[in-house]
Amino acid sequence: MASSTSTPTRPRPPRKPPRPAIERQIDAAIKRWEAAGLVEPTTWKGAPLLRTPLPAGPDVVFDTDAVERVLKFFALLRQLIGRWSGRRFVLLDWQVRYLVAPVFGLKSKTTGHRIIRTVWFEIPRKNGKSTLCSGLALYLFAADREQGAQVYTAAGDRSQAGIVFGPCRDMAAGSPELARTLGKGIRRHYLEHPRTRSILRALSSDGARQQGLNVHGAIIDEVHVHKTPDLIDALETGVGSRTQPLVIFITTADDGADGSVYATKREYLEGIAAGTIDDRTFLGVVFGVDHTGPGFDPFADASLIAANPGIDITVMLDYLQAKAAEARQSPAQLNRYLRLHLNIRTKQTTRWLSLAAWDAAAGELDIDQAFRGRPCYGGLDLSSTTDFSAFAFVSPLDTEGYSAHVLHWLPEQRADELERRTGVPLNRWRDEGWLRFTEGNVVDYAQVRADIKAEAERIGAVLLEVAFDPWNAAETVNEMQNDGLTMVPIRQGYASLSNPAKELERLVMGSTVAAPLLVHGANPVLRWQADNVEVHQDPAGNIKPAKPDRRKSSKRIDGIAAVVNALARAMLRPPPKKARRAAGF
Repeated sequence: MASSTSTPTRPRPPRKPPRPAIERQIDAAIKRWEAAGLVEPTTWKGAPLLRTPLPAGPDVVFDTDAVERVLKFFALLRQLIGRWSGRRFVLLDWQVRYLVAPVFGLKSKTTGHRIIRTVWFEIPRKNGKSTLCSGLALYLFAADREQGAQVYTAAGDRSQAGIVFGPCRDMAAGSPELARTLGKGIRRHYLEHPRTRSILRALSSDGARQQGLNVHGAIIDEVHVHKTPDLIDALETGVGSRTQPLVIFITTADDGADGSVYATKREYLEGIAAGTIDDRTFLGVVFGVDHTGPGFDPFADASLIAANPGIDITVMLDYLQAKAAEARQSPAQLNRYLRLHLNIRTKQTTRWLSLAAWDAAAGELDIDQAFRGRPCYGGLDLSSTTDFSAFAFVSPLDTEGYSAHVLHWLPEQRADELERRTGVPLNRWRDEGWLRFTEGNVVDYAQVRADIKAEAERIGAVLLEVAFDPWNAAETVNEMQNDGLTMVPIRQGYASLSNPAKELERLVMGSTVAAPLLVHGANPVLRWQADNVEVHQDPAGNIKPAKPDRRKSSKRIDGIAAVVNALARAMLRPPPKKARRAAGF
C-alpha cells in the first residue's frame, strides 16, 4: 500500500539569467578560433572581479572578421622572453574574451566603426599585460587601416614607457613580414610605416610638451605611477579627428590614494559598472580577488588562482606561493603583495552601502502620504560656493523606517565642467527635475533658502528641526532662523555622525523590496552618491561618511551627508502625536 505522505519536492536552484547574445557570439567564435589554432585555450575558469557591461542594442553588431584579423596579425609576431621565446604569439582565451573580441569586434551597424574607444585593463603583475599591449600597439600602428596613424606608448617616466615600446620594436624586427614592410622604418626610438606614414613611439609624462597630438592609438602603462594627468589629458584630447581611436590603460591596483589619476579613472569605471554612469564607449575589466568575501585568505592558492588568469602560463603558481610566504612572514611586504599579486587596493577607505540594498529601499515615495501634515526633520549640507549643495526632508514612517526627499543644487555655469569630471548626466537630471541649477558660477544661497521654504510648503512638511554642518553655513543658518526654523549644528566628527551613520546603514542594509526602511523614491542623484560614499572608521568602531576632496575626486556625497544630518535629530525622539507647524513654514 502506498504511503499517503508525499515526498517533499526539492526546491530548484534559481536559474542564472541568460547571457547576453553578444557574449554568446564571442564564446562561440573563440571555440572556432581555438580549433583553428588562433587562440590558446587555458584551464582558468574564473571571471573578472569587475567588468563594465558590453554595448548592447539593435545598432550593435559583432564583427568576427575584424577580430580574426587581429588574431592573425598576432600570429605574425614572435614571443620574446622566457619559455615562450621564439614561439608564435597566440593570444590566450581570456585575453580574447575580455579584451580583444569586445574592443575590435563590437561595431555600430550605422557607421561600421568600433564602439569602444577607451579600455581600462587592470590585472596583477606577471599576467602578460605589457607584452599583450605591445602587440596591440603594433596592430594599431601597422594593420588598422588608418592612414597617418599616430600611436603612442605612454608611462610615468621614460624607462617605464620603454617597457611597452621596446617589445614593439623587437617584435617588429623579429617578424619577417613586418620587417620587410617597415624596412628602415624600424628605429631605436620610434617606428615609421613607409606607405601609410604612421608612427609608433614612446612618450613619458611631460604632458605639457605633448599638446597638438593627433592620436589614433595610445597604450598608457601603470596608471598608478602617473603623478599628474597632463600626459593622459594630452592623449585623450588628441583623438578628436580620428574615426575610431583607441586609448588603452593597463595597470595594477594603486595604494588607495584619493584623487590620484588612477583613482579618478577607477571611480569612472565603477560608476559604469554600477549603472550610475552611461558610457558604452568605455570598456573596463579588473582582474583580482574579492577580499571582502567571507573566509577570505590572501595566502590561499584559491585566492592566487582567482586573481591571476595567466596562472601557470604567464605566471607560475609556485612563484606566487613564494611571494605569499614572504608576505606572511613580513608585514612590511603585505600591502605590496596584496596590490601587485592579488590586485587589491591598499590603504583605501571602505565602500559603504550596497547598491542592490539601496535600490531595494527605494519604494514608492508618495509626497502627500509621506510628508503632508507629518513631523519632519531637515538635513542641510552646503557646499563651497562652486559645487553641490543638498537638503533632505526626513519623516518617520508609520511603521519602522523613514521617508527621505532630497533636493540638490548646482551653479549653472559649473554644470558642463562637472558633468565631464563626474561622468553623470547632470543636465538631464536638471531637465527631469532631480537637480536644480542656480544662476551664475557660484551657488545662490538665497535661492537655496527660497527653494527649501517653497518645497516644505508644497509637500506640507512640518519641519521640527533642521540639522546642519556648521562649516560655511553662518549666513544661511541665520536667515533660516529668522524664518522661524529651529537650526541644530551637527559637527562632522565621529562623535556626532557615528550613530546616524550606523542608523542609515541599518535602514539600507535591512531593507527589502517588500519592506523598504528608507523610502527615497529612486532619486538618481542620490543613488549616484550612495554608490560613491565610503566610510572612515576609528579604533573604537565609530564611523562617519568620508567626504572626498572635491579638487581631486569626482565623487560627490552631499545628499547622503544631508540625510545623515537629518537622521541625527530624527532618531533621537519618536514622532509626536500632534505635530506643531513650525513658524514661517
